[in-house]
Amino acid sequence: MNIETWGYIRHLFFVEQYSKKAIARKLNIDPKTVRRALKKETFQRENQGARPSKLDEFREKINGLLQSYPGMSAVRIHEEIRKTGYPGGISILRSYLRPLRLEKKTFLHIQTFPAEEAQVDWASTGRIGDRMSYCFLMVLSFSKMLYIEFFPDQRLESFLAGHLHAFQYFQGIPKKIRYDSLKSVVLTRFGSNIQFNRRFLDFAAHHLFNPSVCNVRSPHEKGRVENAVRYVKNNFLAGRTFSSLTDCNQQAVLWRDEKANVRIHGTMKARPMDIFREKEQAVLIPLPKTDYDTRSVCSVKCSSQGLVRFDTNRYSVPFTHAAMTLTLKADDQFVSIYDKEQLIAQHGRSHLKHQVIEDPRHVKGCLPKKPQGAIFKHRDSLLAIGESAKQYFEAMTKTELNITNQLKKIIGLIDLFGKTEVSAAMEQAIKHHAFGCEYLQNIILANRRKRAETKPPGAPSSKINPEMIRSTWVEERNPEIYDQYANSKEHDHEDPNT
Repeated sequence: MNIETWGYIRHLFFVEQYSKKAIARKLNIDPKTVRRALKKETFQRENQGARPSKLDEFREKINGLLQSYPGMSAVRIHEEIRKTGYPGGISILRSYLRPLRLEKKTFLHIQTFPAEEAQVDWASTGRIGDRMSYCFLMVLSFSKMLYIEFFPDQRLESFLAGHLHAFQYFQGIPKKIRYDSLKSVVLTRFGSNIQFNRRFLDFAAHHLFNPSVCNVRSPHEKGRVENAVRYVKNNFLAGRTFSSLTDCNQQAVLWRDEKANVRIHGTMKARPMDIFREKEQAVLIPLPKTDYDTRSVCSVKCSSQGLVRFDTNRYSVPFTHAAMTLTLKADDQFVSIYDKEQLIAQHGRSHLKHQVIEDPRHVKGCLPKKPQGAIFKHRDSLLAIGESAKQYFEAMTKTELNITNQLKKIIGLIDLFGKTEVSAAMEQAIKHHAFGCEYLQNIILANRRKRAETKPPGAPSSKINPEMIRSTWVEERNPEIYDQYANSKEHDHEDPNT
Protein backbone atom coordinates (compact mmCIF):
# COMPACT_ATOMS: atom_id res chain seq x y z
CA MET A 1 0.00 0.00 0.00
CA ASN A 2 1.44 3.34 -1.05
CA ILE A 3 0.82 6.74 0.50
CA GLU A 4 -1.63 7.79 -2.23
CA THR A 5 -3.91 4.82 -1.57
CA TRP A 6 -3.58 5.23 2.22
CA GLY A 7 -4.56 8.90 2.08
CA TYR A 8 -7.51 8.25 -0.25
CA ILE A 9 -8.83 5.42 1.96
CA ARG A 10 -8.82 7.72 5.00
CA HIS A 11 -10.58 10.46 3.07
CA LEU A 12 -13.32 8.11 1.83
CA PHE A 13 -13.94 6.71 5.33
CA PHE A 14 -13.68 9.78 7.56
CA VAL A 15 -14.99 12.47 5.18
CA GLU A 16 -17.15 10.81 2.53
CA GLN A 17 -18.54 8.32 5.07
CA TYR A 18 -17.93 5.21 2.93
CA SER A 19 -18.09 1.89 4.74
CA LYS A 20 -14.98 -0.28 4.82
CA LYS A 21 -16.57 -2.80 2.46
CA ALA A 22 -17.62 -0.05 0.06
CA ILE A 23 -14.07 1.34 0.01
CA ALA A 24 -12.66 -2.11 -0.70
CA ARG A 25 -15.11 -2.56 -3.61
CA LYS A 26 -14.48 0.95 -4.95
CA LEU A 27 -10.70 0.56 -4.97
CA ASN A 28 -10.70 -3.20 -5.77
CA ILE A 29 -8.52 -3.99 -2.77
CA ASP A 30 -8.65 -6.46 0.11
CA PRO A 31 -10.81 -5.31 3.09
CA LYS A 32 -7.83 -6.12 5.33
CA THR A 33 -5.87 -3.41 3.51
CA VAL A 34 -8.63 -0.91 4.30
CA ARG A 35 -8.65 -1.83 7.99
CA ARG A 36 -4.86 -1.60 8.15
CA ALA A 37 -4.90 1.87 6.55
CA LEU A 38 -7.49 3.18 9.01
CA LYS A 39 -5.46 2.03 12.01
CA LYS A 40 -2.46 4.16 11.03
CA GLU A 41 -2.80 7.86 11.89
CA THR A 42 0.46 8.64 10.13
CA PHE A 43 2.06 6.92 7.18
CA GLN A 44 5.12 4.89 8.12
CA ARG A 45 7.86 7.16 6.85
CA GLU A 46 10.53 4.70 7.72
CA ASN A 47 9.41 2.72 4.70
CA GLN A 48 10.65 5.51 2.47
CA GLY A 49 14.03 3.86 2.36
CA ALA A 50 12.66 0.45 1.45
CA ARG A 51 14.26 -1.68 -1.23
CA PRO A 52 13.90 -0.46 -4.81
CA SER A 53 10.87 -1.63 -6.79
CA LYS A 54 11.21 -3.72 -9.93
CA LEU A 55 9.12 -1.05 -11.61
CA ASP A 56 11.46 1.88 -10.85
CA GLU A 57 13.38 1.85 -14.14
CA PHE A 58 10.16 1.31 -16.15
CA ARG A 59 8.06 4.14 -14.66
CA GLU A 60 8.94 6.56 -17.46
CA LYS A 61 7.88 3.98 -20.06
CA ILE A 62 4.61 3.29 -18.20
CA ASN A 63 3.79 6.99 -17.80
CA GLY A 64 4.52 7.57 -21.47
CA LEU A 65 2.09 4.81 -22.49
CA LEU A 66 -0.62 6.26 -20.25
CA GLN A 67 -0.08 9.71 -21.68
CA SER A 68 -0.59 8.42 -25.21
CA TYR A 69 -3.28 5.86 -24.34
CA PRO A 70 -5.03 6.83 -21.05
CA GLY A 71 -7.33 3.82 -21.19
CA MET A 72 -4.64 1.20 -21.84
CA SER A 73 -5.20 -1.85 -19.64
CA ALA A 74 -2.70 -3.19 -17.13
CA VAL A 75 -2.43 -6.38 -19.24
CA ARG A 76 -1.38 -4.42 -22.34
CA ILE A 77 1.05 -2.25 -20.38
CA HIS A 78 2.51 -5.40 -18.87
CA GLU A 79 3.01 -6.84 -22.35
CA GLU A 80 4.79 -3.70 -23.55
CA ILE A 81 7.18 -3.29 -20.62
CA ARG A 82 8.11 -7.00 -20.71
CA LYS A 83 9.43 -6.35 -24.21
CA THR A 84 11.91 -3.86 -22.68
CA GLY A 85 13.11 -6.25 -19.96
CA TYR A 86 10.63 -5.92 -17.07
CA PRO A 87 11.06 -9.07 -14.94
CA GLY A 88 8.13 -8.71 -12.54
CA GLY A 89 4.52 -9.83 -12.52
CA ILE A 90 1.33 -7.89 -13.14
CA SER A 91 0.25 -7.50 -9.47
CA ILE A 92 2.89 -4.92 -8.63
CA LEU A 93 2.00 -3.09 -11.86
CA ARG A 94 -1.68 -2.99 -10.90
CA SER A 95 -0.73 -1.53 -7.47
CA TYR A 96 1.26 1.21 -9.19
CA LEU A 97 -1.54 2.02 -11.64
CA ARG A 98 -4.38 2.02 -9.09
CA PRO A 99 -3.76 5.48 -7.52
CA LEU A 100 -3.19 6.94 -10.99
CA ARG A 101 -6.66 5.82 -12.00
CA LEU A 102 -8.56 6.70 -8.84
CA GLU A 103 -11.81 8.41 -9.60
CA LYS A 104 -11.31 12.19 -9.45
CA LYS A 105 -14.15 14.68 -9.44
CA THR A 106 -12.64 17.21 -11.80
CA PHE A 107 -15.84 18.59 -13.24
CA LEU A 108 -16.67 22.18 -12.43
CA HIS A 109 -19.58 23.19 -10.22
CA ILE A 110 -21.39 26.41 -10.87
CA GLN A 111 -22.42 26.24 -7.27
CA THR A 112 -20.57 24.38 -4.52
CA PHE A 113 -21.88 23.09 -1.24
CA PRO A 114 -20.72 24.34 2.20
CA ALA A 115 -17.26 23.00 3.15
CA GLU A 116 -17.08 21.10 -0.14
CA GLU A 117 -14.07 22.86 -1.62
CA ALA A 118 -11.32 25.43 -1.19
CA GLN A 119 -8.87 26.74 -3.79
CA VAL A 120 -5.21 27.62 -3.20
CA ASP A 121 -2.57 29.52 -5.14
CA TRP A 122 0.58 31.64 -4.85
CA ALA A 123 0.81 35.24 -6.04
CA SER A 124 4.16 36.94 -6.65
CA THR A 125 4.14 40.35 -4.98
CA GLY A 126 7.65 41.56 -5.79
CA ARG A 127 10.11 42.92 -3.23
CA ILE A 128 8.96 44.02 0.22
CA GLY A 129 11.70 45.76 2.19
CA ASP A 130 14.93 43.96 1.34
CA ARG A 131 13.29 40.62 0.54
CA MET A 132 11.24 39.04 -2.22
CA SER A 133 7.74 38.10 -1.13
CA TYR A 134 4.97 35.78 -2.20
CA CYS A 135 1.32 35.78 -1.14
CA PHE A 136 -0.33 32.51 -0.12
CA LEU A 137 -4.10 32.55 -0.73
CA MET A 138 -6.85 30.12 0.24
CA VAL A 139 -10.50 30.77 -0.65
CA LEU A 140 -13.49 28.73 0.53
CA SER A 141 -15.49 28.23 -2.67
CA PHE A 142 -18.93 28.38 -1.03
CA SER A 143 -18.67 31.40 1.28
CA LYS A 144 -15.75 33.16 -0.49
CA MET A 145 -13.96 33.52 2.86
CA LEU A 146 -10.37 34.54 2.19
CA TYR A 147 -7.10 33.79 3.97
CA ILE A 148 -3.84 35.46 2.92
CA GLU A 149 -0.30 35.36 4.29
CA PHE A 150 2.99 36.63 2.89
CA PHE A 151 6.16 34.49 2.81
CA PRO A 152 9.73 35.13 1.59
CA ASP A 153 9.66 32.03 -0.63
CA GLN A 154 7.42 29.32 -2.08
CA ARG A 155 9.16 26.38 -0.43
CA LEU A 156 7.20 23.37 0.76
CA GLU A 157 7.51 24.30 4.46
CA SER A 158 6.04 27.77 3.69
CA PHE A 159 3.29 26.19 1.59
CA LEU A 160 2.31 23.78 4.38
CA ALA A 161 2.53 26.51 7.01
CA GLY A 162 0.11 28.62 4.93
CA HIS A 163 -2.38 25.73 4.89
CA LEU A 164 -2.02 25.14 8.62
CA HIS A 165 -2.56 28.81 9.49
CA ALA A 166 -5.57 28.98 7.15
CA PHE A 167 -7.16 25.92 8.79
CA GLN A 168 -6.61 27.50 12.20
CA TYR A 169 -8.19 30.76 10.98
CA PHE A 170 -11.28 28.94 9.60
CA GLN A 171 -11.31 26.58 12.63
CA GLY A 172 -11.84 23.68 10.26
CA ILE A 173 -10.85 22.05 6.97
CA PRO A 174 -12.68 21.77 3.63
CA LYS A 175 -13.26 18.33 2.15
CA LYS A 176 -11.35 19.08 -1.03
CA ILE A 177 -8.70 21.62 -2.02
CA ARG A 178 -8.05 22.46 -5.65
CA TYR A 179 -4.61 23.41 -7.05
CA ASP A 180 -2.85 23.91 -10.33
CA SER A 181 0.42 22.04 -10.96
CA LEU A 182 2.41 23.66 -8.16
CA LYS A 183 5.82 22.10 -7.45
CA SER A 184 4.88 21.69 -3.79
CA VAL A 185 1.91 19.54 -4.87
CA VAL A 186 2.87 17.79 -8.11
CA LEU A 187 6.25 16.15 -8.76
CA THR A 188 5.50 14.82 -12.26
CA ARG A 189 2.51 14.87 -14.54
CA PHE A 190 1.69 12.95 -17.69
CA GLY A 191 -1.71 14.07 -18.86
CA SER A 192 -4.19 13.10 -16.16
CA ASN A 193 -1.65 10.85 -14.40
CA ILE A 194 -0.18 12.76 -11.47
CA GLN A 195 2.59 11.89 -9.04
CA PHE A 196 2.01 13.95 -5.90
CA ASN A 197 4.71 15.26 -3.58
CA ARG A 198 5.01 12.60 -0.88
CA ARG A 199 5.22 14.96 2.10
CA PHE A 200 2.28 16.99 0.79
CA LEU A 201 0.20 13.80 0.62
CA ASP A 202 1.22 13.01 4.20
CA PHE A 203 0.04 16.49 5.22
CA ALA A 204 -3.26 16.07 3.34
CA ALA A 205 -3.94 12.67 4.90
CA HIS A 206 -3.20 14.07 8.38
CA HIS A 207 -5.93 16.71 7.83
CA LEU A 208 -8.29 14.36 5.92
CA PHE A 209 -8.77 16.58 2.87
CA ASN A 210 -8.66 15.34 -0.72
CA PRO A 211 -6.23 17.23 -3.03
CA SER A 212 -7.46 17.92 -6.57
CA VAL A 213 -5.34 19.23 -9.45
CA CYS A 214 -6.76 21.29 -12.31
CA ASN A 215 -6.31 20.29 -15.92
CA VAL A 216 -3.36 21.79 -17.76
CA ARG A 217 -3.95 25.34 -19.04
CA SER A 218 -7.32 25.52 -17.32
CA PRO A 219 -7.09 28.42 -14.85
CA HIS A 220 -10.88 28.82 -14.95
CA GLU A 221 -11.17 25.61 -12.94
CA LYS A 222 -9.87 27.53 -9.94
CA GLY A 223 -11.44 30.81 -10.87
CA ARG A 224 -12.32 31.78 -7.30
CA VAL A 225 -8.70 31.95 -6.16
CA GLU A 226 -7.66 33.56 -9.47
CA ASN A 227 -10.20 36.31 -8.79
CA ALA A 228 -8.89 36.56 -5.22
CA VAL A 229 -5.35 37.13 -6.52
CA ARG A 230 -6.52 40.09 -8.61
CA TYR A 231 -8.60 41.37 -5.69
CA VAL A 232 -5.60 41.31 -3.32
CA LYS A 233 -3.30 43.03 -5.83
CA ASN A 234 -5.83 45.75 -6.69
CA ASN A 235 -7.37 46.33 -3.25
CA PHE A 236 -4.60 45.60 -0.76
CA LEU A 237 -1.18 45.86 -2.39
CA ALA A 238 -1.96 48.80 -4.70
CA GLY A 239 -0.83 52.08 -3.18
CA ARG A 240 0.45 50.61 0.10
CA THR A 241 4.01 50.62 1.40
CA PHE A 242 5.55 48.12 3.79
CA SER A 243 8.71 48.43 5.85
CA SER A 244 9.16 44.67 6.14
CA LEU A 245 7.45 41.35 5.59
CA THR A 246 6.26 41.43 9.21
CA ASP A 247 4.69 44.85 8.65
CA CYS A 248 3.03 43.56 5.48
CA ASN A 249 1.46 40.59 7.30
CA GLN A 250 0.24 42.80 10.14
CA GLN A 251 -1.50 45.11 7.67
CA ALA A 252 -2.86 42.10 5.77
CA VAL A 253 -4.58 40.75 8.91
CA LEU A 254 -6.38 44.05 9.48
CA TRP A 255 -7.41 44.32 5.83
CA ARG A 256 -8.60 40.68 5.74
CA ASP A 257 -10.81 41.03 8.84
CA GLU A 258 -11.99 44.62 8.41
CA LYS A 259 -12.36 44.80 4.62
CA ALA A 260 -12.09 41.64 2.52
CA ASN A 261 -14.25 39.22 4.53
CA VAL A 262 -16.88 41.72 5.67
CA ARG A 263 -17.55 43.47 2.33
CA ILE A 264 -20.68 42.84 0.32
CA HIS A 265 -19.54 40.30 -2.26
CA GLY A 266 -20.41 41.25 -5.83
CA THR A 267 -21.99 37.93 -6.88
CA MET A 268 -23.45 36.75 -3.57
CA LYS A 269 -24.82 40.16 -2.45
CA ALA A 270 -23.84 39.22 1.11
CA ARG A 271 -20.82 39.34 3.39
CA PRO A 272 -18.51 36.28 3.17
CA MET A 273 -18.11 36.29 6.96
CA ASP A 274 -21.88 36.04 7.50
CA ILE A 275 -22.33 33.18 5.02
CA PHE A 276 -19.36 31.37 6.52
CA ARG A 277 -20.65 31.59 10.09
CA GLU A 278 -24.25 30.74 9.23
CA LYS A 279 -23.82 27.90 6.75
CA GLU A 280 -20.26 26.66 6.39
CA GLN A 281 -18.16 26.78 9.55
CA ALA A 282 -20.14 24.10 11.38
CA VAL A 283 -19.72 21.49 8.60
CA LEU A 284 -15.95 21.87 8.09
CA ILE A 285 -13.76 18.88 8.97
CA PRO A 286 -12.60 19.36 12.59
CA LEU A 287 -8.97 20.25 13.22
CA PRO A 288 -6.76 17.28 14.20
CA LYS A 289 -5.79 16.89 17.84
CA THR A 290 -2.10 17.38 17.04
CA ASP A 291 -0.60 20.03 14.77
CA TYR A 292 1.45 18.87 11.81
CA ASP A 293 5.12 19.91 12.06
CA THR A 294 5.61 21.91 8.88
CA ARG A 295 9.26 22.77 9.56
CA SER A 296 12.12 21.68 7.35
CA VAL A 297 14.07 18.94 9.18
CA CYS A 298 17.63 17.81 8.54
CA SER A 299 20.62 16.25 10.29
CA VAL A 300 23.65 18.56 10.69
CA LYS A 301 27.24 18.07 11.82
CA CYS A 302 28.50 20.67 14.30
CA SER A 303 31.98 21.99 13.56
CA SER A 304 34.80 22.21 16.09
CA GLN A 305 34.01 25.94 16.33
CA GLY A 306 30.47 25.17 17.56
CA LEU A 307 28.69 26.10 14.27
CA VAL A 308 26.17 24.22 12.13
CA ARG A 309 25.50 25.00 8.46
CA PHE A 310 22.02 25.50 6.99
CA ASP A 311 20.99 27.15 3.72
CA THR A 312 24.51 28.67 3.17
CA ASN A 313 24.49 30.23 6.67
CA ARG A 314 26.12 29.06 9.92
CA TYR A 315 24.43 29.09 13.33
CA SER A 316 26.08 28.69 16.74
CA VAL A 317 25.35 26.05 19.37
CA PRO A 318 26.76 25.64 22.91
CA PHE A 319 30.42 24.69 22.72
CA THR A 320 29.71 21.54 24.71
CA HIS A 321 28.07 20.14 21.55
CA ALA A 322 31.02 20.78 19.21
CA ALA A 323 31.78 17.97 16.74
CA MET A 324 28.41 16.28 17.45
CA THR A 325 25.67 15.29 14.98
CA LEU A 326 22.52 17.28 15.72
CA THR A 327 19.00 17.77 14.33
CA LEU A 328 17.99 21.10 12.80
CA LYS A 329 14.39 22.25 12.27
CA ALA A 330 13.65 25.48 10.41
CA ASP A 331 10.64 27.55 9.42
CA ASP A 332 10.40 31.06 7.99
CA GLN A 333 11.16 32.72 11.32
CA PHE A 334 13.36 30.43 13.41
CA VAL A 335 16.17 27.89 13.18
CA SER A 336 15.99 25.44 16.10
CA ILE A 337 18.75 22.94 16.87
CA TYR A 338 18.23 19.79 18.93
CA ASP A 339 20.42 17.19 20.61
CA LYS A 340 18.05 14.25 20.24
CA GLU A 341 14.82 15.67 21.72
CA GLN A 342 16.47 18.50 23.73
CA LEU A 343 16.38 22.03 22.29
CA ILE A 344 19.92 23.42 22.70
CA ALA A 345 19.83 26.54 20.48
CA GLN A 346 17.36 28.74 18.62
CA HIS A 347 18.09 31.65 16.27
CA GLY A 348 16.10 34.01 14.11
CA ARG A 349 16.44 32.67 10.57
CA SER A 350 18.60 34.72 8.23
CA HIS A 351 17.38 34.92 4.63
CA LEU A 352 20.67 36.46 3.49
CA LYS A 353 23.53 34.34 2.17
CA HIS A 354 26.80 33.23 3.80
CA GLN A 355 26.10 34.75 7.22
CA VAL A 356 27.36 33.67 10.64
CA ILE A 357 24.65 33.97 13.31
CA GLU A 358 26.04 33.61 16.83
CA ASP A 359 24.58 33.69 20.31
CA PRO A 360 27.10 35.43 22.65
CA ARG A 361 26.32 32.85 25.32
CA HIS A 362 27.58 30.13 22.97
CA VAL A 363 30.73 31.97 21.89
CA LYS A 364 31.72 33.01 25.42
CA GLY A 365 32.95 29.60 26.38
CA CYS A 366 34.69 28.73 23.14
CA LEU A 367 38.17 27.26 23.43
CA PRO A 368 41.10 28.36 21.25
CA LYS A 369 41.77 26.38 18.13
CA LYS A 370 45.22 25.17 19.21
CA PRO A 371 45.95 22.64 20.40
CA GLN A 372 42.47 21.34 19.44
CA GLY A 373 43.29 17.69 19.97
CA ALA A 374 44.47 18.20 23.54
CA ILE A 375 41.55 20.48 24.39
CA PHE A 376 38.94 17.97 23.26
CA LYS A 377 40.87 15.20 25.01
CA HIS A 378 40.76 17.14 28.31
CA ARG A 379 37.08 17.96 27.83
CA ASP A 380 36.17 14.36 27.07
CA SER A 381 38.18 13.12 30.06
CA LEU A 382 36.29 15.50 32.32
CA LEU A 383 32.84 14.67 30.91
CA ALA A 384 33.55 10.95 31.31
CA ILE A 385 33.29 11.36 35.11
CA GLY A 386 29.52 11.68 34.93
CA GLU A 387 26.53 14.02 34.94
CA SER A 388 27.98 16.28 37.65
CA ALA A 389 31.05 16.95 35.48
CA LYS A 390 28.85 17.80 32.50
CA GLN A 391 26.78 20.27 34.53
CA TYR A 392 29.93 21.79 36.05
CA PHE A 393 31.61 22.20 32.64
CA GLU A 394 28.55 23.84 31.06
CA ALA A 395 28.24 26.28 33.96
CA MET A 396 31.98 27.06 33.91
CA THR A 397 31.89 27.99 30.19
CA LYS A 398 29.49 30.82 31.08
CA THR A 399 32.05 32.44 33.42
CA GLU A 400 35.06 34.67 32.67
CA LEU A 401 37.52 31.86 33.42
CA ASN A 402 40.17 30.66 30.97
CA ILE A 403 38.51 27.35 30.13
CA THR A 404 41.64 25.82 28.59
CA ASN A 405 43.73 26.45 31.69
CA GLN A 406 40.95 25.30 34.00
CA LEU A 407 40.51 22.03 32.11
CA LYS A 408 44.20 21.21 32.48
CA LYS A 409 44.23 21.97 36.20
CA ILE A 410 41.05 20.00 36.89
CA ILE A 411 42.55 16.98 35.10
CA GLY A 412 45.52 17.44 37.46
CA LEU A 413 43.14 17.35 40.44
CA ILE A 414 41.64 14.09 39.14
CA ASP A 415 45.15 12.57 38.98
CA LEU A 416 45.84 13.80 42.55
CA PHE A 417 42.58 12.98 44.31
CA GLY A 418 40.68 10.60 42.04
CA LYS A 419 37.39 10.85 40.14
CA THR A 420 35.15 10.17 43.15
CA GLU A 421 36.40 13.07 45.26
CA VAL A 422 36.50 15.50 42.33
CA SER A 423 32.96 14.54 41.29
CA ALA A 424 31.67 15.07 44.85
CA ALA A 425 33.43 18.45 44.99
CA MET A 426 31.80 19.46 41.71
CA GLU A 427 28.33 18.67 43.07
CA GLN A 428 29.03 20.93 46.07
CA ALA A 429 30.53 23.67 43.89
CA ILE A 430 27.48 23.72 41.62
CA LYS A 431 25.18 24.30 44.62
CA HIS A 432 27.33 27.23 45.79
CA HIS A 433 28.13 28.64 42.30
CA ALA A 434 31.84 28.34 43.04
CA PHE A 435 33.69 27.59 39.79
CA GLY A 436 37.38 27.10 39.16
CA CYS A 437 40.14 24.68 40.06
CA GLU A 438 41.06 26.54 43.27
CA TYR A 439 37.53 26.21 44.69
CA LEU A 440 37.44 22.51 43.85
CA GLN A 441 40.78 21.98 45.61
CA ASN A 442 39.57 23.86 48.72
CA ILE A 443 36.38 21.76 48.86
CA ILE A 444 38.30 18.48 48.47
CA LEU A 445 40.82 19.38 51.20
CA ALA A 446 38.05 20.61 53.52
CA ASN A 447 36.16 17.34 53.03
CA ARG A 448 39.34 15.38 53.81
CA ARG A 449 39.91 17.32 57.05
CA LYS A 450 36.34 16.68 58.19
CA ARG A 451 36.68 12.96 57.55
CA ALA A 452 39.96 12.90 59.51
CA GLU A 453 38.60 14.78 62.52
CA THR A 454 36.39 13.29 65.21
CA LYS A 455 33.24 15.38 65.33
CA PRO A 456 32.52 16.42 69.01
CA PRO A 457 28.95 16.55 70.37
CA GLY A 458 27.11 19.69 69.39
CA ALA A 459 29.68 20.62 66.76
CA PRO A 460 28.57 22.95 64.00
CA SER A 461 27.05 21.48 60.87
CA SER A 462 29.45 20.23 58.20
CA LYS A 463 27.58 22.23 55.57
CA ILE A 464 30.07 24.20 53.53
CA ASN A 465 29.71 27.98 53.49
CA PRO A 466 30.49 29.30 50.00
CA GLU A 467 31.98 32.48 51.44
CA MET A 468 34.38 30.37 53.48
CA ILE A 469 35.39 28.54 50.31
CA ARG A 470 36.20 31.80 48.62
CA SER A 471 38.02 33.46 51.58
CA THR A 472 39.71 30.68 53.54
CA TRP A 473 43.43 30.21 52.95
CA VAL A 474 44.39 26.59 52.46
CA GLU A 475 47.88 25.31 52.94
CA GLU A 476 49.35 24.25 49.66
CA ARG A 477 49.91 20.50 49.24
CA ASN A 478 52.53 19.81 46.57
CA PRO A 479 51.14 22.18 43.93
CA GLU A 480 53.93 21.09 41.58
CA ILE A 481 52.15 17.82 41.09
CA TYR A 482 49.18 19.42 39.24
CA ASP A 483 50.80 22.76 38.23
CA GLN A 484 52.81 20.83 35.72
CA TYR A 485 49.61 20.49 33.71
CA ALA A 486 49.32 24.26 33.46
CA ASN A 487 53.02 24.61 32.54
CA SER A 488 53.02 21.96 29.84
CA LYS A 489 53.98 22.62 26.22
CA GLU A 490 50.33 22.82 25.35
CA HIS A 491 50.07 25.87 27.61
CA ASP A 492 52.61 27.64 25.42
CA HIS A 493 50.11 27.69 22.57
CA GLU A 494 47.54 29.67 24.50
CA ASP A 495 46.85 33.30 23.81
CA PRO A 496 48.65 35.27 26.61
CA ASN A 497 45.84 37.81 26.60
CA THR A 498 43.13 35.26 27.62
